[in-house]
Amino acid sequence: MLNRAVLIVRFKQPFVEWVNAADPAPAHTITVADLNDDSSAFLLEVEDESDLDGWLALNGNTLFEEILNDWYTDPGLWPPDRSLAMFRDWCSFELHTVVIDTGSSVLEDDEDEGTL
Repeated sequence: MLNRAVLIVRFKQPFVEWVNAADPAPAHTITVADLNDDSSAFLLEVEDESDLDGWLALNGNTLFEEILNDWYTDPGLWPPDRSLAMFRDWCSFELHTVVIDTGSSVLEDDEDEGTL
């Protein structure tokens, strides 16, 4: 069992509308289902929902910008209001506090190429 929780960020309709409106060369209209088909998961050091609220107060802006950057790397395409309130309006948060590592290999950081 890992000493981390998993946060899954799910997109709501306002986020989808932004993705579609900001796309400089849209091939097709993206839906909520498209965006939430394979959501990113983030490992956090929180114990419950109340800890998550505090974590988001401190780190929500950074996380929101990371997610926006996953869609469009040009910050000029990002919404000017990137407040926690807007993040909550655009996304929902699913917290799982029990994380069990069932793998047998050593955890590795793909970016750092080191072990965790």
